[in-house]
Amino acid sequence: MSKLAPRLSGRLKIYSTRQKKRGRASPRQLVALRLRDFGILFRSRYGGGPLPDDDAGRDDIEPVIHHLAALPQAKRRIEHWLRHWAPWLTLEEQRAIILDGIDNARAWTADQLAWRYRVTKEERTMLGLTTIGAIDFGRAARAKRRKERDRLRKAKQRRNEGKPTRKQYEEQSISRTKPWLDEGVSRASWYRRRTETGAATA
Repeated sequence: MSKLAPRLSGRLKIYSTRQKKRGRASPRQLVALRLRDFGILFRSRYGGGPLPDDDAGRDDIEPVIHHLAALPQAKRRIEHWLRHWAPWLTLEEQRAIILDGIDNARAWTADQLAWRYRVTKEERTMLGLTTIGAIDFGRAARAKRRKERDRLRKAKQRRNEGKPTRKQYEEQSISRTKPWLDEGVSRASWYRRRTETGAATA
């Protein structure tokens, strides 16, 4: 590993500590997943072939190099990746890209990569990208969707286990405490008042 790569690894470790609290990937796993997503994105955009020999193709290279710089034997890994995805580079260009990439390696967030590659929610969903965000569906929106999916998954699991829903639980609780007796009204009247005042039962 380059003497400068630990700098990026340190950043990835901080990122990993936060992610582990949510059961996310380790730094090494994150790099592997990102490389997978890069490959899917590039193959989709460039017909499965190498990056184009133009400014856009060269611009696509940098984030990938920054990720590879965090791995052991970074230089060898980067050389291998460049031979596959940018075979049109001269040896001099390769050396310059590798040196600059390792020296200036930094950690990228999912949303930063989304803006770099201009990935939309539609493209992200269609390609099944998991570590690159979307310019029209940011981190907060993804977190909200993930929370809703978790809620629905847990609700389904409770149903499969025969556990009562929140509404059923509250109804059972009300039936035990019989609050209409304290108010001196019938059960039907109590529920009617509850409905009229908009009180939640779920």
